[in-house]
Amino acid sequence: MLEVRHIFKSFGRLRVLEDVSLGFAPGRIHGLLGENGAGKSTLMNILFGLLQADSGEIVVDGRAVRIGSPRAAQALGIGMVHQHFKLVPTLTTAENLALAMRERPAKVGLRAEAWLERLGWQLPLQTLAGRLSVGQQQRAEILKALLTTDRTAQAKSGRTLILDEPTAVLTPQEAGELFVAMRSLKASGAAVIFITHKLAEVESVCDEVAILRRGRVVHAGPREGISVSEIAARMIGEAAVAAVERREAVERHEGRPVVLALRHASAGMLRDVSLEVRAGEILGIAGVDGNGQADLLAALVGDLPLREGKLEIRGRDCTRARIRERLKQMAVIPDDRHRLAAVLPLSVTENLLMKDYRRAPFSRAGVLWPRAWKGAAVRAVRTFDIRTDGVATPLSRLSGGNQQKVVLARELGLAAKPVVVAANPTRGLDIAATAFVMRQLRAARDRADGGAAIVLIHADLEELLGVADRVAVLYNGTLTLASARTKEAIAPLMLGLGG
Repeated sequence: MLEVRHIFKSFGRLRVLEDVSLGFAPGRIHGLLGENGAGKSTLMNILFGLLQADSGEIVVDGRAVRIGSPRAAQALGIGMVHQHFKLVPTLTTAENLALAMRERPAKVGLRAEAWLERLGWQLPLQTLAGRLSVGQQQRAEILKALLTTDRTAQAKSGRTLILDEPTAVLTPQEAGELFVAMRSLKASGAAVIFITHKLAEVESVCDEVAILRRGRVVHAGPREGISVSEIAARMIGEAAVAAVERREAVERHEGRPVVLALRHASAGMLRDVSLEVRAGEILGIAGVDGNGQADLLAALVGDLPLREGKLEIRGRDCTRARIRERLKQMAVIPDDRHRLAAVLPLSVTENLLMKDYRRAPFSRAGVLWPRAWKGAAVRAVRTFDIRTDGVATPLSRLSGGNQQKVVLARELGLAAKPVVVAANPTRGLDIAATAFVMRQLRAARDRADGGAAIVLIHADLEELLGVADRVAVLYNGTLTLASARTKEAIAPLMLGLGG
C-alpha cells in the first residue's frame, strides 16, 4: 500500500498542495482528477522523486520512506510515464530501455519482449525512438517504467505505475489498447494511478477516484460512489458546471466579407483544397488525425509552400508571403504548445510578448521598454486568469492549462488579428480550461470590429460541434464541407464514405 500523508508544497508564494492525504491500493486503478493547476502532476512528481514536499510523508506498507530521486522511487516499485515523453530520439527503443536500466541492450531486449507478449503489444525495438508513432513512443515509456520496477515488483507493496494524462495524444483505438493493458496490470496486483481530464475514461476504467481542487483533496473514494456530473462539479465548482455545456452555434456569418481563402491548394498531402472563412465565423475542420491536419496548418501559416493554388487574406494574394508577414494578420494556436507555441525556460512576460516586442509601446526606436512589457503582462494575467506567482516566473513552472492560457493571451488578447488558426487548442486540458478556451474563440469571433475568421482544426468532434458555425472534414488530404453540423452528416466523411 502506497500512501501520501499531509503533503504540502509551494513554489514561491504559490501554494500548490495543501494537506494532501491519499492512499493507492494494489490491484486497483486510481483516477486522479482536477483542473489544470490543481496539483496532480506536482503530487506525482513528489511520489516519483522529481520534487520534494515542503512537509508531510510518503508511506509504503506502513513505513515512512524518503524518495529523493526517480531511482529511489523505482527501487520502491514506483514507475512513472510522463505526459511529455523522455525518450532519446536518436537511440533505438532497445537502447532507450537499456539506458534507463543501465544494462546491455541485448539483455534488456529479452525482458522487453516478454513484457510485450504479456501485454499483447507490438513495438519495434530496433527502430529509432524518433521514428516511432506517438502511440508507440508511449508504449516504450510504459515498458521502460515496468522494466525499471521489475526488481521490486514482488515486494509486499507491489508495483505502482503512474500515467500522467496518457490518452491526451492517443487515437481512440490506441486509448482502448492502453486500457486493456492497464486492466492486465491491475489483475497482476499493480496499483495504477491514472491522471486524466476525460470523464468518460474515468467511468470506463477506474476503480477509485480522487479529486484535487486548488491543491486540496475534495473527494476520495470508490468510483461507484460518485456520478460523472458530481465529479465535474467537485473539480470546478457547482456554479461553473453550466458554463461547460455546449451551446448551439448561430448561423449569422452569411453576407459578411471573406477574410481567409484557400483556392485549389495542394501542399504536402493536401490535394485541391478550397475553403472560405468569413468575418465572425468559425470553420471547424474535423477528421481523424493524420489525414492532412498538420499540412493544412503549415500551409496556412506559411511553413509549407503550396505546389498549386493560392492563399488569400482579405482579398490579397498572400501565397508567396513570408511567415512573418502572415503572422501580422494571423493569430496561431498550434497543437504542440511546448514545441511550437512557447519557450518554457523564458518568463511568462517574455512568452506573452515574443510576437509583439517590435511594435510600440513595447519597443521605441529599437529600444525595449520593460515597464510597458510588465504592464501588458500583468493585464494579460488578470484578464486570462493565468495562475502564476508572478509575470517573471519561467513558463515551465506553470501547469499545462496555464501555459495554454499564456498562448491564448498572446494570440488573442494583446492584438486583435483578422484571422485565427487553432489546432487542437484544448488537448490535455481539463473541463474548466476547455470551456475557457472555447469562450475565448467565441469572443474572437464575436468582436465588435466584425469578428475574426477562425479555422479550428480539432480532433474532438463533440467540442468542435459545440463551437463551429460550419464544419468541413479532412480525409486523406481532401477537404469536404459537411451538409450539416451533425455527427450523422460528418461521420461518413471522416471514414471517406461521402462527398
